[in-house]
Amino acid sequence: MDATVIYYEPVDVPVFQDVNLLGVKYEREEKISLNSTDEAEGIRIPGKVVLIRTKGTTVLNIGVSVAYPFHEILNVKRVGIPKEFVKEGVKVEFKDILDPYGFVGLNVHFSPSLPFVIVETDRGSEIVSISSIQDIKPETPKEPKTSEKKKRKRVKRSRKRRKVKSKGSRKSRGV
Repeated sequence: MDATVIYYEPVDVPVFQDVNLLGVKYEREEKISLNSTDEAEGIRIPGKVVLIRTKGTTVLNIGVSVAYPFHEILNVKRVGIPKEFVKEGVKVEFKDILDPYGFVGLNVHFSPSLPFVIVETDRGSEIVSISSIQDIKPETPKEPKTSEKKKRKRVKRSRKRRKVKSKGSRKSRGV
């Protein structure tokens, strides 16, 4: 199957103190032949962002570490962080993004003063929190394993064998 591979240079765009967007700058593109879509997912270049378009599928491989990757290249309009917590709700400070890049991810360092980030794109808005980056599992206390083994009672089963008497045994008894 024919595929178009587009290479992008990653650009780090600072938005707030602990919030950065990962933008991409177009480099080049080439046409290649692939055997399967699994092979398209295997094309990964460290330090580059690679977009592979085949008939019906699009694969985005990010060769840079990013905390929250987007599933496609998005046009981010603005980013918001909580500024003040009040009883009625949260006051959010937004910053418009005027850079001419498409964006593929978000790097954020969460803290008690920064529990979430709001990202508004041309596809809608999304709230990114630490639970959307990491799968937080509730801690369950582990029960200590008992070292004593339970003794199982075994039932002795009688064998059911049919006793067959032959003619010879009856003759010897005189029956």
